[in-house]
Amino acid sequence: MRIWAFACLLLCLPVHAQAGSAYRVKHPTVACGDDLAIKALNDRTNPHLTDPQWRQAMMVQGQCYTVAPDMRWEKIANRNGLPLLRRNPAVPGMPPLYFMASDISDISAPPPAAPGKAADGPTPLPTPAMPAEGTDPQATDNAASPQAAPVIIAHTDPPAPTDLFFMTGGFQKLGSMLLSALLALGAGWILWVVYRMIMAFVGRRAALRQATALVERNAGLLIQRRLHAHEGQAAHGKTPAQQWQGEVGRFCRTTLLPALAHDGREQYWPAIERKVQARIEAVSTRARPRPDLRLVTSSTAPYHADMTSAQYVSYCMGLLEKADWDTRLSGNAGQAATVIVATKDGLSMVVQCWTERRPVEEETVRQCIAARAGLSARIAVVVSNAPYTQQAIQLGKSSRVFVLHHEELQKFASQVEAPQVA
Repeated sequence: MRIWAFACLLLCLPVHAQAGSAYRVKHPTVACGDDLAIKALNDRTNPHLTDPQWRQAMMVQGQCYTVAPDMRWEKIANRNGLPLLRRNPAVPGMPPLYFMASDISDISAPPPAAPGKAADGPTPLPTPAMPAEGTDPQATDNAASPQAAPVIIAHTDPPAPTDLFFMTGGFQKLGSMLLSALLALGAGWILWVVYRMIMAFVGRRAALRQATALVERNAGLLIQRRLHAHEGQAAHGKTPAQQWQGEVGRFCRTTLLPALAHDGREQYWPAIERKVQARIEAVSTRARPRPDLRLVTSSTAPYHADMTSAQYVSYCMGLLEKADWDTRLSGNAGQAATVIVATKDGLSMVVQCWTERRPVEEETVRQCIAARAGLSARIAVVVSNAPYTQQAIQLGKSSRVFVLHHEELQKFASQVEAPQVA
């Protein structure tokens, strides 16, 4: 930048009195646009002077040219003892160059007079020689009128840099590459963060919808558990509110979390837990639906949460009989899980009742499958007043075992027909 600024300044300077002088070099030499470069190339004490690579790099950096003796120059300035010359006539694209003072000579000055001759006398004009006979006049005229030699500028090709960091351009390219790499990494990181945020949002929404659907599906059970917790007496020193919180936690552990884990969404549970519990509170405080009087008559004993196993089995048998099924017991009615055998129009069905308050495990479904095989029944049903674990629901779907709440039993039995289950 220093070289170009100085060159532009020199071009704007007026031509002084020395502009009329004409100069040429005494022998082929090197001239540079930078005064420091010409000094370095002519410094005999420089240890790098014999290094070709250093010399080529310095010539490129200093804008150096090879100058022939047939070129004419005119002086426009002096700086630090170095004459600054420009081409005469000017050549577009060639800036003014610095020369060593010992390498140039003034060709416009008259030659010194010879001793013994008058310097003020007129100089006699030479007599032109007459062409000899038989010679070509045109050739004689061409020989007598010599033309000016053509001006040739001998440029040196810029050498290829041997070191990437030697020139300023190398550092600029390296900086651009590093900046581009940093921008690419930053953009990739931002895209990854945005992608993770979108996927987390979608996963939370899906997990919340799944948990809400499970809560709505078990709305009757949650209403019953809340009434039982608030109407029953305190157990083990717990208040009704504490008993209800225990029921909510058990429902989440045995029903919601296994369902979310089955679909790979259990990691979103901490984010949706408060919303799901609020949904459970809203569902459990609904008014309990009234039983359909067309399905359950007054002869059937009403259901209550403190039923024994025998009372619950009798209650389920009454529901089946109201749906026109003939029922009988297959096992001991005092057991926790009792099998009812129901028949209708040549169609047999086994109904396994589960009366414990803990969730129905998949082992109970396996027992119902075994009872169906042992009694040669075509329909297998597990009925309970407790929720079902996700494993029990999946096993029931894969084994064609219907898992029902007792409030759904009579409606299900009324709609079953032989062609539907064949």
